[in-house]
Amino acid sequence: MGRGEKVRFGLALALGVMVPGLLKYALSTNGYEALGTAVWVSGYLTAVLVIWYIWVRPLDLQGAGG
Repeated sequence: MGRGEKVRFGLALALGVMVPGLLKYALSTNGYEALGTAVWVSGYLTAVLVIWYIWVRPLDLQGAGG
């Protein structure tokens, strides 16, 4: 993984946690707690799935005996 790829991974990870968290905070402080929670869960799950699909799925995780 090159430096540019590491930077993209870090940005995706940071944005995948920060953006849904900030949206949840903004919605919750304005009286929309349930919507804030739904936005946070869906945003966080989307980030996890994108990170898995782009960076984790292609890895070859087999041992020497397989």
